[in-house]
Amino acid sequence: MYELSVRAPSTEGLPSPLPLWLQPEYLLAVQSLQQAEAFHLLCRKGDSCVAIMPLYERNYLGLKRLICPLSAYYQGLWFFWEAGRDANRNLLDELKVSGEVAEFLQGRYQRAHFNLAPHNQDVRGFTGKGFKAHPLYTFTHATSQPLSLLSDERKNLRSALKLNYRLEEQFLPGEFVGMLKDLHQRKDQRFGLPYSCFEQWLVRLHEHGLLTQFNLMREGKLASSNLLLGGSSDRTGYSIMICTLPEEMKNGASSLHYSLLVEQLRGRFDRLDFCGGNVAEVARFKAALGLNLEIFFRIRG
Repeated sequence: MYELSVRAPSTEGLPSPLPLWLQPEYLLAVQSLQQAEAFHLLCRKGDSCVAIMPLYERNYLGLKRLICPLSAYYQGLWFFWEAGRDANRNLLDELKVSGEVAEFLQGRYQRAHFNLAPHNQDVRGFTGKGFKAHPLYTFTHATSQPLSLLSDERKNLRSALKLNYRLEEQFLPGEFVGMLKDLHQRKDQRFGLPYSCFEQWLVRLHEHGLLTQFNLMREGKLASSNLLLGGSSDRTGYSIMICTLPEEMKNGASSLHYSLLVEQLRGRFDRLDFCGGNVAEVARFKAALGLNLEIFFRIRG
């Protein structure tokens, strides 16, 4: 019923616009950074492309593996049905498509490991073919709504508002990478990517209009910095990283940064995904800001 094929990332013959995670420029940037081959998995019915999934693969000791790159938070399955189609028909067809995708991946890879996107809530097509689905979490917010902070974060926000912070959209990749490196050293964490290559990745995505940087400044100095993924046609923006100086955190800078970011991006994006809710300390902070908890699934097989 469906024809599945793999090809190098390209917009040729595909629905428009494509979401960020399917943009060829994004896949090719991840390919370069992660030393993996990037592909589009296309699912067609007749002349129509009804579903697309990004693939990142590596060959290791003769084994072909589907990997989950650090720089590609989601590798979801996106569907492209005609407008006005019955919701239950979509549900049934998406179950059929995901099952056929699962079989295709089993035939192509010795091992597979990838994160579906939050809209892929029905994982029966994968689990029914023997894949394991592990729940993960992220926090989101509709930009049309103000943040609903808990009392401690409201106090932090009031403290920060007294210190003349301001939010600026300015691309400073070197400064961000320096803050990230300091953060990893303080927490004794290993990044898993060369910092110089990560900085080049940021520059490449910024040049393609897929990444922006929002900096919280105080007295002309960088206090906190955020990286946001999302192109001009995306309705969801993805906040993939934020770094705040330790001394500025004591002033409530992190709470203010999130609050101002939501205000600034209202009208530019309908929704923000703050990409992460699986580390207890981070999850507590995001919950205290009033963000919404969402589940997504990591698939292994």
